[in-house]
Amino acid sequence: MGRDNRLLDKRNRKLAILAAFAMHERRAEDVLILDIRLLADYADYFVIGSADSLARLRGVVRRVEEVMAKQGAIRLNRAERDSGWALADYGDILIHVFEREARNFYRLEELWGDAPQVKWRDHLPKTGEKN
Repeated sequence: MGRDNRLLDKRNRKLAILAAFAMHERRAEDVLILDIRLLADYADYFVIGSADSLARLRGVVRRVEEVMAKQGAIRLNRAERDSGWALADYGDILIHVFEREARNFYRLEELWGDAPQVKWRDHLPKTGEKN
């Protein structure tokens, strides 16, 4: 892997972690990051979270979009389905926010069960520490 690829991967990993933290801030549940680099050629990371209502789902997505925009990440597409699933596409990072029932139905983490999880919680600021 060349120097540029390592820098891009480091940036993508950081963005995925920031997206997970943004979900956590808005009280998304069961937030996880799947590293799909070795399993797919269209993206590097899935960031997945659940919300207990459609209103919270939309709030989580808005917060992720704010955080990503501050980092200079460009959203390529956004889809929100009546099925309780919102997707924000940042190219190498795909953000999935589900209502609980939809997440149980689609089971992305089971479908991508071979993908390692990124331990994003290790990067959370300590109490009283600014991000």
